[in-house]
Amino acid sequence: MPQTKPEIVFTFPAVMGGVASFNFNIINNSSLLKLFHSKVILMKELTDERPLFKEKFEVDEVILFEYSDKENQYHLQKRLSKLLGKGEGAVVTDNGLTMETARRFDNPKTIYSLVHDYYYVTQQIKTGDLADVAIAHSSFFSDAVFSALPQLFANRCFYVPYGVKQLPSFPQKMDGALNLIFVGRLEQEKGVQQLFEIEKELEKLYIQVNWTIIGKGNLKQQLVKQWEGKKITFFEPDTTTEVYDILQKQDIFIFPTLFEGTPVSILECLSAGVVTITHDLPGGIRDILKEGIGYRCNVNEVNEFVDKIVVLQNDRTLLREMQRNCYELAQNCYNVENNADNYLQLFLQYKELKRKVILPARRLKKLDKSIIPEKLTRIIRQLK
Repeated sequence: MPQTKPEIVFTFPAVMGGVASFNFNIINNSSLLKLFHSKVILMKELTDERPLFKEKFEVDEVILFEYSDKENQYHLQKRLSKLLGKGEGAVVTDNGLTMETARRFDNPKTIYSLVHDYYYVTQQIKTGDLADVAIAHSSFFSDAVFSALPQLFANRCFYVPYGVKQLPSFPQKMDGALNLIFVGRLEQEKGVQQLFEIEKELEKLYIQVNWTIIGKGNLKQQLVKQWEGKKITFFEPDTTTEVYDILQKQDIFIFPTLFEGTPVSILECLSAGVVTITHDLPGGIRDILKEGIGYRCNVNEVNEFVDKIVVLQNDRTLLREMQRNCYELAQNCYNVENNADNYLQLFLQYKELKRKVILPARRLKKLDKSIIPEKLTRIIRQLK
């Protein structure tokens, strides 16, 4: 039978991290996705060695699209264009490659550009009207796109909070030593190396805590060696369910990150009644961590993290009150099923939000022309 539903295609990196989790939460939890023929294209640049995202997407098709930045871009985009399909509907993406491909090959779908953080704001400014719609999950980044391109994104730029899985009841918390956790990629920009500095300051104050680090990354072995002899456990869970099982036993999320949009990890900690202490960064962190929910510290001020831990160590009534506040905020504002449907409601407006007049895709470089064989382009670039 011919396909009668409109198509929706999600494209995003195939690797573990907040972007993949964000898309996963929307795709697998919206009751409205069934109104589309749904497809996920996992983008895998061949030199990217980050761990793959392993959760199972509940869609009609899942495709792994492998590519190289040394390829002839015309032929690369032509390959991707075939996967995007020729039916009407929506393309939901966070990468310029997908947007450019859709425009170059006149794809009829409406392009929804996801703006996760400041990197994506600058990408959106660069790509301009290649996207029909820009969506940010923090008010700050939505305002940033609109203020930069008001002529292009008036009534086309939206702030839509997203959500995560919610627990059926508030998890039981244990008395005794505080359980501190870090969740994220084990990379420098996530501030994971500052955790040991915090631990050393706590030791000076004779405060004993239990540490848990969840994540994978290029600093893993260095961290394991650094923390030898300390009360710490490292985990590399493959699924969200495993993460939640660990989070329910935790008290405080220590997150000295230096680059964020709206961290999925903070929302997951909220739902498990875990209080977050993080840096005061513009974006979703300021939308979420209000008074009574968590603490925002000045950048690179380790002692501020320590001070907040000491406060909660000494006042368990305050800690339990804040943990309860976190759980209730997650239930009321960040329920994944409700918020996923809010995204799908926007995607279902693909006909109304399609631009009438758009500029063509950018001109390609000499080695990326359609008349140049792909193998020749690759050989020349590898020689360089």
